[in-house]
Amino acid sequence: MFTGIIESEGTINSLVKKGADISVKVLFDNGMLDDIQLGDSIAVNGVCLTVEALTNNELSFYLSVESISKIADLKLNQKVNLERSLKMNGRISGHFVFGHVDGVCDIKEIKKLDGCEQWFIEAPNNLIKYIAQKGSVSLSGVSLTVNSVDENVFSVNLVPFTLSHTTLKYNKTGDKLNIEIDMLARYVESINKA
Repeated sequence: MFTGIIESEGTINSLVKKGADISVKVLFDNGMLDDIQLGDSIAVNGVCLTVEALTNNELSFYLSVESISKIADLKLNQKVNLERSLKMNGRISGHFVFGHVDGVCDIKEIKKLDGCEQWFIEAPNNLIKYIAQKGSVSLSGVSLTVNSVDENVFSVNLVPFTLSHTTLKYNKTGDKLNIEIDMLARYVESINKA
């Protein structure tokens, strides 16, 4: 489990197809993420992945066809957000994020405000019902508060700190992002079905 507060950026260094699966290597700053062990869960652009191998500055992960079917395409040299799993004795600054991406969304518009940016995101039809004004959403692993919802488009504000400390600064209109809905919304629907 994660909080959606990004700790570091990494760079995809290798993508090797293994049938329908993919082996991924990510370069990282071991000064920022200094206590990673084999078997740890790391959120990579919001996707919970298991560290299968590591060197001084490279993490290796394996993505199954199930994970690949839910996430935005990965590219060589792509910058990715990295977050270690939550420690139970730590602060929860964002919201609870599983790292189980629900799908892919599109950036429809980015408005530059004073120091912030307001992003308008088109959510998949099957997910928009889970996104509520002032609720939480995770975009490429970043915990954000929903400002508004209009049909299948919702908006979020990105403050300067978020822009400078995450890979969202590299995104532009038309880009695709991994989206994970707030787990509370998921459980409320599950309870209502019972």
